[in-house]
Amino acid sequence: MSPPQERPRPAHFHAYRWQGERRVFDQEADRRPHPFSAAPGQPGAEPSPGFLANPCTPLRIADWLLRPASAIARTCRDPEEAAAWFTAELTHAAPAFAAERDRELAPLLAARAAERLARGGDVHGGWYLRGTGYLTLDVIACSPHPADPSLPCPLHPPH
Repeated sequence: MSPPQERPRPAHFHAYRWQGERRVFDQEADRRPHPFSAAPGQPGAEPSPGFLANPCTPLRIADWLLRPASAIARTCRDPEEAAAWFTAELTHAAPAFAAERDRELAPLLAARAAERLARGGDVHGGWYLRGTGYLTLDVIACSPHPADPSLPCPLHPPH
């Protein structure tokens, strides 16, 4: 039995924040980079214009990397910086969470996010807000992405 392969450490992390109306979040068509008929990764299967223009969180969180660099809220050099961004955003937003349990669990979620980022993984959080709002916070490992190394860095797209 061979030892488990260690995944390459991401060069950096991109942080994303989306806040909007729940009804916008529920519209999934433009949250997919490709129509169902196109195979991702196949020649000519570029992300759709609707996906590229949509500011809402993609259905597959790693697909943030397919969006323009202008969608990035922050680029972090290491997992500690990424965890600090996630924790600060979560702490700032938590008082507006619709569910009391989500507000109470925010510190635990921040600690788990830091652990996951330290292992080179992605972090996603999504919460209903008071009223009709929804918030997502995402931190995505980049260059290479652990689950899909073919995803380009939005700061250095392939030519």
